[in-house]
Amino acid sequence: MHGFNYREPEIPRGRFNDPGRFGRMFPWLRSLKSFDPGPDKLGEPTRADGSPGPMNGGSGFDPTQDNPRIKAGYTFLGQFVDHDLTLDTTSILERQVDVDGTTNFRTPALELDSVYGLGPSVQPYLYVDGKPGPLLLSEDGEDLQRNRQGRAIIGDPRNDENSLISQLHLLFIKFHNKVYETEFPDVPAGKSRFEATQTFVRWHYQWLVMNEFLPRLVGTNLTAATLAAPPFLFESEHAYMPVEFSVAAYRFGHSQVRPGYALGAGAAPGGPPRVAVLFPNIPDAPDSVGDLRGFRPVPAQLRVNWGFFFGPSAQASKFIDTRISGPLLTLPTNIVPKDDPLRQRSLASRNLQRGIDMRLPSGQALAAHLGIPVMSEAETWTNTVGPALGQVGSGQAPLWYYCLREAEVRAAGNRLAGVGAEIVARTFVALMLKDKASYLVQEPGFVPKLGSGGRFTMTDLVNYTLGSGLASENLLTLPGDDAPSA
Repeated sequence: MHGFNYREPEIPRGRFNDPGRFGRMFPWLRSLKSFDPGPDKLGEPTRADGSPGPMNGGSGFDPTQDNPRIKAGYTFLGQFVDHDLTLDTTSILERQVDVDGTTNFRTPALELDSVYGLGPSVQPYLYVDGKPGPLLLSEDGEDLQRNRQGRAIIGDPRNDENSLISQLHLLFIKFHNKVYETEFPDVPAGKSRFEATQTFVRWHYQWLVMNEFLPRLVGTNLTAATLAAPPFLFESEHAYMPVEFSVAAYRFGHSQVRPGYALGAGAAPGGPPRVAVLFPNIPDAPDSVGDLRGFRPVPAQLRVNWGFFFGPSAQASKFIDTRISGPLLTLPTNIVPKDDPLRQRSLASRNLQRGIDMRLPSGQALAAHLGIPVMSEAETWTNTVGPALGQVGSGQAPLWYYCLREAEVRAAGNRLAGVGAEIVARTFVALMLKDKASYLVQEPGFVPKLGSGGRFTMTDLVNYTLGSGLASENLLTLPGDDAPSA
């Protein structure tokens, strides 16, 4: 997950953005070197007595864990955005990590280099006839193009690690192709038309991220305030990727993942929908149409109807909290090597260890520094809901865990709050303002051509690209917002 196994990626180089370094948003804060009970114990799937581990959320299918603010599709949009921004090739097993010397093999900008790769002149195999224009798909148009081993031929191989992210990547390819074919009919085919299409697609994507996705995550009020008066800007010549964001706050999405999803209508009219689990119960089980493991052609049974993921009637993501769906605590062998010990199959333990390796400050220290009320010991460490009840730790908390707990305690799990919300909002705004090609720099008053009423959402993107008729949601009426409803 998050590119730990990719050692020699092709490094995208944007027109205005170079591959950046990882860095620190708050380099002066003292790091948290250890915590009680430690990464392996806090993230373990089960305790020694067989009871659920402290962060084990059980099956995750419980409807009481449904997040009414964030539909299931935004979990995977978040993963797609993450892959667009950052790729850290340092192994999780390397204990001594030099943050300033760790390269982010991804331009730190919202520019879809995971889709466009290095461009048609350097990676012509991503494009039809190898020329500037449409991007290649599978022959039937319902999957990514693949080699004869079934691996996707795309700008970022991580966007094939599960069927949902690969289908979302496919949606963005189709979005580019639709824009290329319909929005610039008077521009001759070739480089000029491709660049016009690319800018059009990128700006609509950026607008969607800044005006729909980010407000869903942190609230409309904080998003507007951060855009109006950014409290954090990159002082260096190029942007870097703050580890407080990439290693802690933005990994909130791991808590949103369900153990399985409804993918579309079933075979029988009015019958149950097609459903697949994320991972099988046996880590090295053979491929099956019943699970969403990636790095293979997407079977027809696993192809996605996006009406089940975006829009008012879509299935919900899980709450943002410290309860992680059980399958993520025993990762399969296509993500974690087969010989790795069981404790390293827990995504929670891996995230917690990564925070220690990257020398992140504690959540309490960062909250105090930002002037945000620090959670009490009980608020930080006592599970009041879920299979693992009671106090699960003590003292200073890892930043990732603290961000999840803040969302749970202070925003009822609907969105990020406090430290996590501040880090995510500040990072997105700073990256956009540092990107000379972004709409915020080039044309701050940009209004999307697509969508309606000056707004462009994921449902608009789906409707435009696929000709569907999904309804949109009013962000200000959704539960958990930090601005008055309107």
